[in-house]
Amino acid sequence: MQLLSREKYDRWRAGAQVLEQDAYGEKVLHLADGTFLKLFRRKSWLSKTAFYTPAERFADNATELQKLGIPCPRVIQLYRLETPYRSVVHYEPLAGETLRHLLRDDPSLDQLELFARLAEFITHLHECGVYFRSLHMGNIVLTPDNQLGLIDISDMRCLGRPLSRRMRDRNYRHLLRYENDWQQVNPHIGTLFMFRTR
Repeated sequence: MQLLSREKYDRWRAGAQVLEQDAYGEKVLHLADGTFLKLFRRKSWLSKTAFYTPAERFADNATELQKLGIPCPRVIQLYRLETPYRSVVHYEPLAGETLRHLLRDDPSLDQLELFARLAEFITHLHECGVYFRSLHMGNIVLTPDNQLGLIDISDMRCLGRPLSRRMRDRNYRHLLRYENDWQQVNPHIGTLFMFRTR
């Protein structure tokens, strides 16, 4: 993990679009060259993230997903910003549209086909041992070559063995709790989706 000087960060920041921020500062920057910076603060000095940062976890998860053939962002470099302290991942985004955007903006979308594929995709993730605690429509991307992939992958574990039924159910409950997403889905298709995932 390289040291990211404040001067270099400020140069990047000057030409960037801020995509996410909170009361503590910027969280995701879209840089002028099309790449992204994702910044993670340390919530506590006693946190386990002091030894294994979210940026490192993001990069390790990207490596594991690539081994499994699952599309995801490509990590360029990991950094450490000292003032304020942040672990930082610089990456190329995964091309495509999130399912959230497609459901909201594409009236011609074939929801029946999409959700049949989504059920197969999530089942494949679970069989491969991928437990993605932030699984929702905003983190699943349909790529230009018509594959489903994942973004925002720091909150993930790759266990190397199929998930238990309990972990699968927890993952689906997390997916279903985003009511605004499911309001865009035909209720009949949503029911079929849940039936296919059982």
